[in-house]
Amino acid sequence: MTRPVPKKIIITISLLAAGFAVLFGVGLRGSLVYYLTVSEFLERRAEDLGDNFRVNGNVLEGSIERTPGAIGARFIATDGAHRLPVVYAKETPDTFVDGSEIVVEGQLGPDGVFVAHTLMAKCPSKYEAQNRESDYKAPATSAGPAGQDPASR
Repeated sequence: MTRPVPKKIIITISLLAAGFAVLFGVGLRGSLVYYLTVSEFLERRAEDLGDNFRVNGNVLEGSIERTPGAIGARFIATDGAHRLPVVYAKETPDTFVDGSEIVVEGQLGPDGVFVAHTLMAKCPSKYEAQNRESDYKAPATSAGPAGQDPASR
């Protein structure tokens, strides 16, 4: 015969499960970020999506403005159809150049400028093309076939 489970154990397990569910929900809510293109971001209203966004686009050619003696930059992100002014007040990565693909994370300010607290810049595709088109030659090894010394061949 099986013994019935005491009510105290059922209540304790239920409370623990509810507590973990609440902690998981609160922790997940703060880490959710919408990932949108520039056009998708501008077509939606900010109040529908929350506060934090990740916006993907390219740096518009000639739009990077840097203040002498200060870190960060102002630039325009575009996806070809729409433009979004962005301000970033931290050190920019070396790959952040005109035309580079970027992902910025932050909020839209009241003046319509996207205030980014994170900036990720993808390496330009010209580096990938150079690696594929170059004549790659494997480095010479000191051991020949079957581990023979090159001098004994």
